[in-house]
Amino acid sequence: MYNQTVLKKQIKYLIVCSTLCGVISIKRVAVINDLSGFGKCSLTAAISVLSVMGVEPCPMPTAVLTNQTGYKDFRSVDMTDAMPNYAEMWQMLGKNFDAIYSGFVSGERQIDIIFEFIGRFRTKDTLILVDPVMGDNGSSYATYTKSICDKICSLAKSADVITPNLTEFCILTDTDYESLIAFEKGDLYLEKISDLAMSYLRKNDQQLVITGINTDNKLYNGVFSKGKQPSFIGAEQYGNGFSGTGDLMASIICGSLLNGLDLVGAVKKASEFIEKSVIDTIQSPYDRNDGINYEKYLYTLADIGGE
Repeated sequence: MYNQTVLKKQIKYLIVCSTLCGVISIKRVAVINDLSGFGKCSLTAAISVLSVMGVEPCPMPTAVLTNQTGYKDFRSVDMTDAMPNYAEMWQMLGKNFDAIYSGFVSGERQIDIIFEFIGRFRTKDTLILVDPVMGDNGSSYATYTKSICDKICSLAKSADVITPNLTEFCILTDTDYESLIAFEKGDLYLEKISDLAMSYLRKNDQQLVITGINTDNKLYNGVFSKGKQPSFIGAEQYGNGFSGTGDLMASIICGSLLNGLDLVGAVKKASEFIEKSVIDTIQSPYDRNDGINYEKYLYTLADIGGE
């Protein structure tokens, strides 16, 4: 039997959306990322999350994959040659964007294309969010060369908000990952990460969210802005990581910022949503590569309140 509270909230959401349609201007995001058939990540995550948050996602695929790369094998179609067509046609159509949000790339040339896209569509009011996808668990991804990572680091510096995981933050700051996580079980761990983050921000005028910080069986997401105290939003740790949680985090942050929430509030919203979805996922046998069961909780991102 379908949960009655969920049903009532979803009906209310549809009524609100239909009432507001044509009254409130819908915000629009260019989402530059891959599209994976399985894995619940990248564009699949961004399109569903941004849509339910009342934001129009406009996808520009960097690659089309049978399934995300964490599986034992996958097939992929590179979209590099097609990417410039999106910018040219969108500009011809007179389209503009409230945000530009980039994630996975499949090569160096794509990063140049993203730079060109930002230069073409960025205005003083455009939010640029870069999820600097480069690696995890202390290593860069097998398909990523140092040259690609260097270019992604440059792209990240052009953003207003970046959302690296801890491995990617170490790459961004040229920090030795193993030396840093040696403090993982100590009281100084979060302080050391804060010091590194604030040092990075002194050289770069942007906001920073470091995701997936593990310590004392807790999972933290750190929020850092110039002139503000660092914030660590904690959650219980379940399993050993899941596909797509970083994409869900970045997508919820993007939608929340466009909807007027501050960065700390955006990360709290994302953390609560992901934790709830992970708890649901682990109730039965799962493959971490399949992602998490977030679909049934999408309505909670709509901020309609009440029952």
